[in-house]
Amino acid sequence: MNAIRLLALAAFALFTLAGRGAEAPEPELEAVLSVMGYGYSVKVLVNGVDTGVQGGKSESKRLFGKTHPMMAKAAPAVRARHFLLLPGANEIVVEYSKTDPKTGDRLEITLEADGYPKPLLQLVNRQKPSDKLNVSVHIEKTAPAGFKPVFIGEAK
Repeated sequence: MNAIRLLALAAFALFTLAGRGAEAPEPELEAVLSVMGYGYSVKVLVNGVDTGVQGGKSESKRLFGKTHPMMAKAAPAVRARHFLLLPGANEIVVEYSKTDPKTGDRLEITLEADGYPKPLLQLVNRQKPSDKLNVSVHIEKTAPAGFKPVFIGEAK
């Protein structure tokens, strides 16, 4: 009888401890930088670091917070171009130029963060042959009340 009680107590303890570990982890800063850059040469810097986006094609980069748990496992080259986000203000620099001014290509750049209802940043351009833009976007682990995206350019 004592063995059954001991087993029941051990099972209860394991169940209780397992329940504590089942809590959802706190969200981390994560975002996707997407560039539809056919016909454009493109460079995007996040907090002063080149993301490696080049333009001339469709590209996406997954970006993470500088304290993301995956950073420790990432190769140095990946860390340098993907673990760039900071909680709060993030400075984004976008430089672009058309590779052939006669084409009607459209450039679209978006930065979409996990937990946000709309992109943090959306740039749409067909008219300007080149530009350099400095934009500050605010990112937190979840979208703040009253969040408003930054939209630059022409209507879709």
